Amino acid sequence: MKRYLTLLVAAIALCGTTAAQMRTAYFMEGSYFRTDMNPALAPTRGYIALPALGGVGLNLNNNFLSVDNMFYKRGGEVVTFLNEQVTTDEFMKKMPKIGALGLNADVNLLGFGAHTKRMFWNVSMRMRSQTDVSLNSDIFSTLKSLGNGRHEFAGTSINSLNFMELGVGVAIPIKQIATVGVRVKGLLGLAHLQADLGSMYADVNSRAVTGSVRGNLRAAGVLFHSGYAPGSTDITDAMINLEGPSVGEVMKTALGQMKSGGVAIDLGAEVRLLDDHLRISAALTDLGFISWGKGTIVKGEANADFFFEGINFESGEEAADGSAELLLTDPGTKGYTTRLNCTLNVGVEYNILNNHIAFGLLSHTEFRPSTTLTELTASVNFRIGRWFTTTLSHTFLNRNRPGIFGFALNVHPTGVNLFLGADFIGTQFAKYDTIPLPMYMKSVNVYAGLGFNLGKAKYMKCMQTPSKREKKSKK
Repeated sequence: MKRYLTLLVAAIALCGTTAAQMRTAYFMEGSYFRTDMNPALAPTRGYIALPALGGVGLNLNNNFLSVDNMFYKRGGEVVTFLNEQVTTDEFMKKMPKIGALGLNADVNLLGFGAHTKRMFWNVSMRMRSQTDVSLNSDIFSTLKSLGNGRHEFAGTSINSLNFMELGVGVAIPIKQIATVGVRVKGLLGLAHLQADLGSMYADVNSRAVTGSVRGNLRAAGVLFHSGYAPGSTDITDAMINLEGPSVGEVMKTALGQMKSGGVAIDLGAEVRLLDDHLRISAALTDLGFISWGKGTIVKGEANADFFFEGINFESGEEAADGSAELLLTDPGTKGYTTRLNCTLNVGVEYNILNNHIAFGLLSHTEFRPSTTLTELTASVNFRIGRWFTTTLSHTFLNRNRPGIFGFALNVHPTGVNLFLGADFIGTQFAKYDTIPLPMYMKSVNVYAGLGFNLGKAKYMKCMQTPSKREKKSKK
């Protein structure tokens, strides 16, 4: 059981990331992903992003799960944190007082950007999800001991925000020395879930594991309505019949009522100095909120008990039992407001050889409900010809060690714009039970997009491709 649990934790650790944006793409001039991080950073060409394929990103983040926290070198071998050679004090020194685990998902449903005579305009529609989990530090000592006795996990909380976003942005150049950008976004709240588990424990002995969960739940969105009777223990009393309406019908109901919505704004700027060799930029994104209407809110008390005795591997049957109920306590007569996870990006870039090579340094800070995450990413960008860009990066903060790199590739000839990238790629491996594991890899953040290119920017020197800059400089 310990072996399977260890491999599960390692798998989660390998998927962990540290924020919701593709940092490696920040200094890639041909990529339209950079506009999401700073509305002043327009791509060199306009674009049409394909539905769903135009931009898909999945990001997990945590401040405690990583392979180097779970595995240790002892006597030339790799052992897990469960090994008796790894002391509890050694393991707990790497664990925070409050564990933070997050998930961000982003799917681009529609994307369009175009350079006009004096500025760059863009429109986007996206489905987004922001989920944060806060864990009591007791769970870490329990993972280490996995022994008999009572283990408390009180203080665990879950906050999940799911919404649609429609944004309109513009980047306006100020002569040749600066660009300012702004994007205004309308938000449609799809679902919000907030759970605070005030009591959660597990009793472990040689025969079985039993436990209990008690807490408060608040939910809102188009899947919920407040026409239920307080005191009911059936969650379906507060939900739309999921087998009945289609996704289109749910969206039609949501758009018709508009009981849960909000606004957000992105602000950015870039300044160019030393004949465009030095660029300094900064942006605040997702500065906004969603208000959940009183007709879409569900409140209640969650109670669950479980029993697990083991699995018969010959028959495949498990000896387990449990019960769960949600006692609905409040018809949700009052609405409430949730804020988005706001992000601050500050970048410094210096380019040489007519902008064919650029060195960048990006500070990325994300403000979450339970924690604030900060990273510092250095990158070198190669801009080869008119339509090919590649970037190699490394993130120094957030406990990332040497040997963890980011890589991105952007191919943007006439007609097509293809982007592939990952912020964290491990290069040092060790074997555990014949399974190769990147020893110092804390995170993985993968992004991909495919779209069609439109016309180039002609109104600014900095928006031209390196080859055009060379020709003009020779003249």
